[in-house]
Amino acid sequence: MGGRLARMLAADGAELLVTDIDPGKQALAAELGATWIEPDQALVTEADVLVPAGIGSILTAEAIAALPVTAVVGPANNPLADRSGAEELAARGIVYAPDFVVNAGGFIHLGLMADGVDPSQIEARVRGIGTTLTAVFATARDTGATPLAAAEAIAQARIAAATAAAPGKGPSAVGDSDSDVPHLG
Repeated sequence: MGGRLARMLAADGAELLVTDIDPGKQALAAELGATWIEPDQALVTEADVLVPAGIGSILTAEAIAALPVTAVVGPANNPLADRSGAEELAARGIVYAPDFVVNAGGFIHLGLMADGVDPSQIEARVRGIGTTLTAVFATARDTGATPLAAAEAIAQARIAAATAAAPGKGPSAVGDSDSDVPHLG
């Protein structure tokens, strides 16, 4: 996950700081023209966005208190050590994009492929994650909730709508290609 994202960001001209517990990933950093930092520096190095790809529960209360970033985009493995981390990030003014929203593309892609949905439709649904994330941030702002709580509320509402729209089918109805049910993407 992290390597693919780093390649895409580098292609778009982002200045990257890269680390991994596998020192062999230094070759990727060099390939991308990125600056390699040691893993123990990842949470204390100033950056615009922290992308803790691959390591869950890394954002403890202590780490959040010292985090020198403006946003955290956790693409997988729930980077929050505790649910209260979402409130701690918000209190510090650090934007948090919940992993289950950011990483929904894989789920959407695989689920719709299995249903035989046209690749262009799958791509459109995956690109819709940006719209969903915008809705998460707007809901958080408008309600005073954290982005995590807003994302969970949106997801619960979508599951309830899907269940109501497809009786007997249950929550798996979310994302069905032939329904008008709201979806993550």
